[in-house]
Amino acid sequence: MRILITGANGFIGSNLARYLVNRGYTVYALVRPTSDITTLDPVCDKIEILKVTNSFLSIEGAVRKANPDVIVHLAALSVLNHNSFQVEELVKSNILFPTFLVEAMVRNKKFNLINTSTFWECLKRQGEYNPCNLYAATKFSFEQILRYYEDAHNLKTITLKLYGTYGPYDRRHKIFFYLKNSLNSKTPILFSPGRQKLDLVYIDDIVRVYEKAIRYISNKFKDNAETFMIGTGNALELRKIAQIYEECSKGKLNIKWGGLPYRDREIMVCRANIKKAKERLKWQPHFDLRKGIQKLLREESAR
Repeated sequence: MRILITGANGFIGSNLARYLVNRGYTVYALVRPTSDITTLDPVCDKIEILKVTNSFLSIEGAVRKANPDVIVHLAALSVLNHNSFQVEELVKSNILFPTFLVEAMVRNKKFNLINTSTFWECLKRQGEYNPCNLYAATKFSFEQILRYYEDAHNLKTITLKLYGTYGPYDRRHKIFFYLKNSLNSKTPILFSPGRQKLDLVYIDDIVRVYEKAIRYISNKFKDNAETFMIGTGNALELRKIAQIYEECSKGKLNIKWGGLPYRDREIMVCRANIKKAKERLKWQPHFDLRKGIQKLLREESAR
């Protein structure tokens, strides 16, 4: 099966490319000409890298060349708190680029898309649209554009709304980046009060759900659009997450809790409802947080 991945050089995309290649898929990686693609070094001789600009013709040419059975859309510009100069790039990256992508799909008679979105769309409660930032609003805006292509062109879409993701050698400045930096540090790392509850899912479980979605959209898909929440279904306080990381690492975290305020529009309870993913995709996470952290630390120490 031929799979085209946008954002294939990112943390999730590069892990997915490696996973799919090892499972026997033919993988095409869609990246920008200026992208750092060193994350794809382990499989660079087993995949085809297609470099595209933001123009429709460039994107359409890549879709035509890859001739994919399924496209997995992971490319995005994620900005937690944007400034005025980032608005244009947020719109271009998260709305215009993927709209060009689906236009190129229908032009080439390709109708299977797995889209990626975010739990940040629901500030107050799951299932109630209330974006916590402009990034989340742009991601949801593209989902609304998809409704047109689903109805007018019979595009089939699955949207995976990801909760917190983590794993070894994640270059994103997220929770475990800061926890790692605080290990045995002489200077305390400033954190919020740490009472927010997070649902964190290990990268191995994430790549498995994408393959489940690929199989589902190819073989069993009946509706034109389905959305799945992807997490563990469990939420832990940030302080508890730090405690588990400290225990697994056998080090000492140097954290000043309350050294920073909560972020503006912080989501205080993040917990995915994964019932639908279990029932329809036949997926559930294999890693609880402790097992995930243990594997993260093993893999990082092994390299």
